[in-house]
Amino acid sequence: MKKHFVLFSLLGMAACLALTTSCHRSSDEVWSDSKSAGRHVKRGINTLGGKHGESRQVRSSSEFSGDRNDDFVSLDNDSKNQNIHANDDVLPQPKEGPGELGSRIPGIDGFRDPLQDARLAPIFQHIHFEYNSSLIKGDENLAALHKIAEYLKKNSGTYIFVEGHCDKRGPAAYNLALGANRANSIRTLLAKDGVDAEHVFTISYGKERPIAEGDNEESYRQNRRVQFRIYDQR
Repeated sequence: MKKHFVLFSLLGMAACLALTTSCHRSSDEVWSDSKSAGRHVKRGINTLGGKHGESRQVRSSSEFSGDRNDDFVSLDNDSKNQNIHANDDVLPQPKEGPGELGSRIPGIDGFRDPLQDARLAPIFQHIHFEYNSSLIKGDENLAALHKIAEYLKKNSGTYIFVEGHCDKRGPAAYNLALGANRANSIRTLLAKDGVDAEHVFTISYGKERPIAEGDNEESYRQNRRVQFRIYDQR
């Protein structure tokens, strides 16, 4: 029980690093905060597991003591469905970090929105997810990802950021984790389709950047997404 409390405290700490007082941070600031948050969470998980003891995934709110948090959502995905879940094989992150000292790749603010380019917009479409899921479902999503993979394989100088987003429901820390799972699912599936994983970066905005503001299922559906930014190295 103590391990679970410490792990969620670390997730909360990571969320605090990623969610500063302003909602108008630049993408580079979010990327920097995300790297810092990831390092804190990784250190915590390494302490709880591995050489220092056994760690397991928290699967339901009933595993916590104290008052029940109605905003809590389990990190479980529906394993009964026959869907692609690319997080089964987590890939290491690229060796060269965008925007880092000595890197040939700019920070995320140096990447552009492909939807603003008439030639690229039909390729880099948003990928949508079901509620509380990072499973990649549906022929439409799979076809869209295959188009992206084919483009990246033909354009070896192109790098992309995969942005994970969530709808507004649930705690901020949970949504940051869910957004990261969604982005990493996309990255892993692109790699399985032959894309160089060293050219694909991920970032999670959680519920911080909705594209639809309504309190209805259609707005939630639009916000449960992965979208892309690209950089062409000359």
